[in-house]
Amino acid sequence: MIKVYGCSAPNPKKISIFLEEAEVPYEYVGLSLFENDNRSPEYLEINPNGRFPAIIDDDVDGEPLIIWESGAILVYLAEKYGKFLPTETRKRAETLKWLFWQVSHAPYIGNAHMYRIYVPEPREYEIKRFTNETARLYRLLEDHLEDREWMAADQFTIADITLFPWIQYHEWHGQQLEDSPNILRWFERMSARPGVARGKDIPYPVFQHPPSGKVDYDKLNTKIAARLADPRYALKPDPVA
Repeated sequence: MIKVYGCSAPNPKKISIFLEEAEVPYEYVGLSLFENDNRSPEYLEINPNGRFPAIIDDDVDGEPLIIWESGAILVYLAEKYGKFLPTETRKRAETLKWLFWQVSHAPYIGNAHMYRIYVPEPREYEIKRFTNETARLYRLLEDHLEDREWMAADQFTIADITLFPWIQYHEWHGQQLEDSPNILRWFERMSARPGVARGKDIPYPVFQHPPSGKVDYDKLNTKIAARLADPRYALKPDPVA
């Protein structure tokens, strides 16, 4: 059985969405970034990079197989179960292209919401830089989905799975889906899939957190709401020339 180590951040939700869509049984170990579970000695034995997600597959020959990095996990699972990654050369290449587009550009989007939400004081250069780059990525995605229902290969694939949990945080990125009707249609289509609906709420729905004796999540959520309303942090992307 697959054992998944994850938290409520976007990247681990890719894995739970895949497994729910594929109807594969798995065990989920819910951990917390806010409580530094990713830096525990036990977790670093699994993933020395100290990031979520990671999986352990004991349904293999020999020793259990450990995989980390969300893109690598999605490709492994897709090939293991024969799901959501076409085998025809062009369709496979298109799917992998968009999968790794998301993976390679996630740091820009992640930095957009890091500087907008979590830094102690507003840093205009960083907020502008990452909000503008994120806006460019959203424009590219909007254009790509103009005449498409899915990200790649005219079917639901791991290219859709990898993107969905990040788009859930669009407001943190300074983006409004009402301004991107093609993305909005795709997002609603994804949300309507039963496996996506289940997987996106594991271990908790977006913006929700586990009970904690260390972190005051009510205070944290109040801070996030204030940041989203504060014009010093919620800088709008520059107009496109």
